[in-house]
Amino acid sequence: MTLKIHSISAKSAKVPLKREIGSAGGNKSSLDYLIVELKTEEGISGFGYTMGLGGNGSKAMAPYIQNELAPLVIGEDVSSPERIWNTLWSPNKARMRGGLGVMSISALDTACWDAFSKSVSMPLHTILGGYRKKVPVYGSGGWFTFSDNDLVEECQNFMKKGITAYKIKIGTPRDEERIALLRKEIGNEITLLVDSNQKYNIKDAIEVSSMLANYDVKWFEEPVLADSIDDLAEFSKKSAVPVAAGENSYMRWGFREICERKAAAYLQPDVGRCGGVTEFRKIAHLAEAFNLDLCSHLLEEVSVCLIGATPAGCMVEYADLLPADSLTHDFVVHDGHIEVPGNLGHGVTFTKDALKSFCKDTN
Repeated sequence: MTLKIHSISAKSAKVPLKREIGSAGGNKSSLDYLIVELKTEEGISGFGYTMGLGGNGSKAMAPYIQNELAPLVIGEDVSSPERIWNTLWSPNKARMRGGLGVMSISALDTACWDAFSKSVSMPLHTILGGYRKKVPVYGSGGWFTFSDNDLVEECQNFMKKGITAYKIKIGTPRDEERIALLRKEIGNEITLLVDSNQKYNIKDAIEVSSMLANYDVKWFEEPVLADSIDDLAEFSKKSAVPVAAGENSYMRWGFREICERKAAAYLQPDVGRCGGVTEFRKIAHLAEAFNLDLCSHLLEEVSVCLIGATPAGCMVEYADLLPADSLTHDFVVHDGHIEVPGNLGHGVTFTKDALKSFCKDTN
């Protein structure tokens, strides 16, 4: 039975944060979502989205999808997501080297896989391999905008959920002071991870890695410019701490180079940036082939089924940024894990009330 795509809609959504957050990438007060809904002629819906911290990129992506990408695949069979991905990508290679172009195809591709798995009455997690039913998470935060008390409190709140790893932002003169504070107040009960958001050059990053090793930090995320795999590979050889990277890498080819150059120990694809589910699963295969740990970047509500589907899956990033009751499924952390939804498809979208609230001033 064919399941032809009848319509595709794309909406921009602005989600206010509970408090301002800050990193080496600047301060942000909102989340910028692009939400895609795909419908088949038989009435099956699929949802996909991508998200940025701050900015208004979704306002550019929504018309790009509506006016250029959607017409390419209306009438196509949603049960062939690989073919649909290539139909979208092939004539748009020049605009899909990275950035908003790949984020657009990511959201649309995720909606396609969601609809396809619903059409065969299966969870997406099962279709992709179904390796585990629950996935470990690490707590993500430690923003520059946090006071010392905020930092310790956030870590303790994550620990109350059974989470055993906590990631903080670095790139300020107080980095060592903040890390030392966590070790003093929390001790060695928590695994510490850090993220510099491409802050350093190789020389400075090596010096920072030595400091991090003194506090038993387990990974150093995006230590140098993400676009220079040469720098990342050179740093990885000299770093005193394992490297995590990939949130700003695009499609299988970007991750293949990281793997081949041995530039990272942890791969971090973002399903909303890397090319969608189609590319995420290929990146998962690369992680498995190169014996690397696969972690997700943000979007834990979709990522949990993807990380849970593969033997290479390690952890899901849990930042807890969305307001309560925004989603149709509650992704509660129990004993440091999130259970993979048993729903058909990837198992989640925004509630009608949330969409009404978040989209009211954006389109």
